[in-house]
Amino acid sequence: MIGWWIVISTHSPEECDRADAKACRAAILAQWEAGAEGLRWIEKLVKQGKAAKVSGSGYPNRYISRAGDVLPLIEGGGIQSSQGGVWIFGIDEGEEYAQPPGWMGKIEVHADRVAACPAKHFLTIDAWDQS
Repeated sequence: MIGWWIVISTHSPEECDRADAKACRAAILAQWEAGAEGLRWIEKLVKQGKAAKVSGSGYPNRYISRAGDVLPLIEGGGIQSSQGGVWIFGIDEGEEYAQPPGWMGKIEVHADRVAACPAKHFLTIDAWDQS
């Protein structure tokens, strides 16, 4: 699949790196798969000075941003790329697929955790390259 697996966590980057699997899962506010254009929303925040990219290898691309800048986008659908984009066609593990512009899948949002997260809290956003 061409695209990204995006995970938004309440942990700092250092906590993400040190935490065991159980602690990582407990800190996740939201996660989803996105197509090739799935990072537009976070790159836009970087350009606006509301997020910072702290690593860019794709394994993962890592960003930090305040909850007050990220969580309203999740709640309001602002993470989905609705302007432009291209269709992606491919074969993954022998299965053909087609992704329309703005495609998202396997969306998981923990509304209780999102509601409890203070706006000033820094979040870690990991974007794992799925290609």
